[in-house]
Amino acid sequence: MWDVDGAAPSPGTPVEVAPGIHLVLAPNANAWTFEGTNTWVLTGGGDAVVVDPGPDDPAHLDTIDEVVRSSGSRVREVLLTHHHNDHSDAATPLAERWSAPVRPRVQRGVVPEGTRFDVGGTEAWVLSTPGHTADGVSLVVPERKYVLTGDTVLARVNPFISHPDGTIADMLTSMRRLGALVDDDWVFLPGHGPVVREPRRYLRDRTSDRQRRVEQVARHAARGHTSAEIARLIHPHLESVRLRAAQASVEAILHYLSEPSSAPESTTRKANH
Repeated sequence: MWDVDGAAPSPGTPVEVAPGIHLVLAPNANAWTFEGTNTWVLTGGGDAVVVDPGPDDPAHLDTIDEVVRSSGSRVREVLLTHHHNDHSDAATPLAERWSAPVRPRVQRGVVPEGTRFDVGGTEAWVLSTPGHTADGVSLVVPERKYVLTGDTVLARVNPFISHPDGTIADMLTSMRRLGALVDDDWVFLPGHGPVVREPRRYLRDRTSDRQRRVEQVARHAARGHTSAEIARLIHPHLESVRLRAAQASVEAILHYLSEPSSAPESTTRKANH
């Protein structure tokens, strides 16, 4: 299994993180995707569900096919945790290879919460987890104590908020829901980066980080800085590509602070003084 202190697997080399659950790292590493997009393949009983098939790269699709075929399975469904291209571009090409449906069936559609998948007797179900985007979902595998979190939870860092599509309020709600669902003997399988162990503790830490950032942005906003200025003040060493993502997250925080019913009282006071 790929842990935080371990080396990332090579694209094209599948890793079985648990019986019937394989990670296939996509060959699309960059400033946005870190080591690349994680494609997850769940197999069992002759069926396979592919979660976030990633970029439309023939070699990556071939590796997914190899994992499915080596387990004696065929792809029954393709599931997207959200619409971003690094997760979704290969959905249609992969589905066409196997004559399988894609969920959701429309761009920026949402897989309904509670949708269930039976993979060889192992049940998985969909939990709505917006925040990074409005259409974000996670896939819960209770028997194995795994949650495939898409980009709602990443290893090592908080994901950026794709404002105005994503919102801080939704993200905090999704983190609370995930924290109420799991114990620290569960494992998160994220859309980027290594697995997340002790997920309830990890969510507490990431939520505290998020709240500190809200307070930091509130202080800068109270001094009259724009979102672009605040992003540069908070992240003075970021390159331009990632600085744009940071600015989107700042704009999401400013929107959050403009909604008194959503923002914590302490940060609302700081933003107004």
